[in-house]
Amino acid sequence: MASYKIHNVRFYSLEPRSIVCMCYDNVNEKLAVARNDNTIELWNVSYAPFLESTIVDHLEESIESMVFINQNRLLSTGLRGFVTEYNLSTLSKKKELAVTGGAAWCLDINPSKTRVAVGTEDGYINIFTVLEDFLRYEGLLDKQKGRILCIKWDITGDKIFTGSSDTVRVWDALSGHVIHKMTTARKEVKKETIVWCLGVTNDNQIVSGDSRGVLSIWDSVMGTLIESHNSHTADILALTITQDSKVIYCAGVDPVVRSFVKVVKPGRGVASWVKGIERRLHLHDVRALVEADGKLYSAGVDGYLAQSSYPPKMLAKYPPLLQPTCVTVCPKKRRVLLRYVDFLELWELGSAAEDPAVTSGMFHSLENEPRKLLELRSKKQETITSYAISRDSKLIVYSTETHMRIFKFKVSGDEAQLTKTTADRMLKRVHRMLFSPNGKLFVANTNSSDGDESEEDGNRIHVYREDDYSLVLVKSFSTAEQKLDNIGLMCFSPDSKYLVCSDRSGGIVVYVVAQLGSMSPEWWSLPRYSCPPTAMAVQKSSLNLVVVYADHKIIEYNLPRRLFTEFSMNLQSKLPSLWLAKHFPITNVTFDPNNESVIILHDDTTVYALHKNRDFQIVDKANKVRKFGEDDSRSSSGSSSQTQSVCQVIKKYKHLVHLEWFNNEEMVAVEVNPISLTEKLPPTLKQKFFIM
Repeated sequence: MASYKIHNVRFYSLEPRSIVCMCYDNVNEKLAVARNDNTIELWNVSYAPFLESTIVDHLEESIESMVFINQNRLLSTGLRGFVTEYNLSTLSKKKELAVTGGAAWCLDINPSKTRVAVGTEDGYINIFTVLEDFLRYEGLLDKQKGRILCIKWDITGDKIFTGSSDTVRVWDALSGHVIHKMTTARKEVKKETIVWCLGVTNDNQIVSGDSRGVLSIWDSVMGTLIESHNSHTADILALTITQDSKVIYCAGVDPVVRSFVKVVKPGRGVASWVKGIERRLHLHDVRALVEADGKLYSAGVDGYLAQSSYPPKMLAKYPPLLQPTCVTVCPKKRRVLLRYVDFLELWELGSAAEDPAVTSGMFHSLENEPRKLLELRSKKQETITSYAISRDSKLIVYSTETHMRIFKFKVSGDEAQLTKTTADRMLKRVHRMLFSPNGKLFVANTNSSDGDESEEDGNRIHVYREDDYSLVLVKSFSTAEQKLDNIGLMCFSPDSKYLVCSDRSGGIVVYVVAQLGSMSPEWWSLPRYSCPPTAMAVQKSSLNLVVVYADHKIIEYNLPRRLFTEFSMNLQSKLPSLWLAKHFPITNVTFDPNNESVIILHDDTTVYALHKNRDFQIVDKANKVRKFGEDDSRSSSGSSSQTQSVCQVIKKYKHLVHLEWFNNEEMVAVEVNPISLTEKLPPTLKQKFFIM
């Protein structure tokens, strides 16, 4: 791969968004993550975890607890005092039910997935029955004094355990009465001990974490304390128990994640909990812990989602970035559009000064500094669900839950002019949108028949043509015939002849753009794979479609011939296990415009230059030879010519968001500085460390 100029954009400064709670769907292997801006992220953790979709909530609400129920259904509750069910196909609210007792702090579902219990501020436990399409209010249990902060069903579904100030209670779920009231000790006489979290083992023991930093194990039958451990120096806010109930993980304001292992002492035959390993996975408060399939997922105030295990020892931390696409490059005008939660920024990048003394690997000075041309904020600070900009940056479109807005943008000298324009049919809740490379078409995807939740659900693609800076609707059609459900990725071919769409079930459909306005647009589908794509793009010279899946499988498909290429068929048997087992998904695909045989991929920290005409070795930036996909720790110290390597690896970025070409000689790399994600966070717990 030749040397090129790279514009490193480091002024993309996202606000840190803390994680409040999480829940796991073990059937579909999905992790729901609620953030403090009241959005819910759905992560696919079947292979390399990646952010699959986002549910945008309203600003005045809060989410304190979530749980999955049958048929891929998700419930949440919060301080507004409602239980909300979400439609995971349309990524919107389905129904809401008010609870008795003011704000709701917690909810849980019984093991048979038939009843839901909700704990409230005023001390009420609301019981709901799970029906096929909705929840039915069943009744209340006896009122207790004080708020209920955490709640769990027992393994039989006949009892409910709750935690509040100074107390852990055991309830009869049928009669509604308290069976046992177990009182916690106090660290200070006049300071209440708050029970923040609960867990239940397979033998129906109750595990609690409280504000003293004490982990307690209770006998739910006798209502007595079995054992307690001074686990942390501050509040324990979260705990989780493995499926076999042999390990407990806990963490909180003291962010060290500690484990307790169930051990049977020789000669006694009585099991007890013994402190195991501890790991510092986060620097700030840990608010949520989930154990699933041997992996521990932890998250909290810093916003990072951490996946870890031990043994084998592994840690991968996924930053609190927005769901792609959040960067769009306008190569004709040397501009970059950056998406934030509720506003867009358009920047014009500077040009590199010509200096013959500057060689490969050195920094160029700029003739002019980057300048911000536009900051476009959404109405009422609504979250932006999707956006698009034409390649000449003259049209900008964005969508929220309630509206879509279209603007004409023009720069005259030092003045920028923004004019609102219209479309034939104004949509809302658009999940994907983009302009064609030639600027003649605009395509938007909604998950309901008119972008309106009141109508019948279904994926639809809306095709517009650009006419004097306004959008004229050409065609709107359903994707049901193509069996596309919940479109995740969309891209045009560089010649604007093909539109490629993929869904979250692994399906990929190719549309002929010239036929999109007809009654029956021409299309064909690729073989459906078992996991969804995370990145795809079409090469300009060959019109080869390159798709990378969540399990890191790579395919190359020629669109005009409708065949997989020879390279693609040879590649599948040569991808080593180390490459397939990588923890970060590929998030973007681009191509070397001067070398048809080079495919450029990148994930959060690494850029891979894949050479199709070379052998399966790998050369990193230090010119060390490794097997394809091998970790740096396994690198050999020998050197080799780069002509022997199929893939070059560059590890110089942290949180690389986007990589794209300006022209045949320049690229733009947009990254988020990790410091910008942590410098605005509250201070961490201060602890004294003594060095001997």
